[in-house]
Amino acid sequence: MRALIALILVSSFAVAAESIETARIINVKHHELGRIAFWEGRVPIDDGYPFYDLTLQIGEKKYVVRYESGTGYIPSAWKNGADIKIRMGGRGRMYLFNGTEEVPVVILNNQAQDCVLRNTPHVARGPGSQVSCD
Repeated sequence: MRALIALILVSSFAVAAESIETARIINVKHHELGRIAFWEGRVPIDDGYPFYDLTLQIGEKKYVVRYESGTGYIPSAWKNGADIKIRMGGRGRMYLFNGTEEVPVVILNNQAQDCVLRNTPHVARGPGSQVSCD
């Protein structure tokens, strides 16, 4: 029984180690005002929770991921041109490594979906679903 448990643990560590990849940060976009929470006529009112959209290249594929940061903090290692370790997760998630810490981020399908011009209100898809293209 112990041998079986040891085999399962060793194989799970091997699978976890294989899923860690290296990604290059192509672009970091800071949304310091946060998302557009609602509109007052043609004026967007932001929620004030800053976040970052990071464009990552992993092999030939590019991903845009969203890193939530209520304080505006972003690890200093996450800058344009830097190589970082990542682990793909399920359900539209990815984990970026900050040293040994895994930081969860959301994979965005299309960066343009959440981007609206500040002077042209769009139909809201829910609170906090839109960001300014600025």
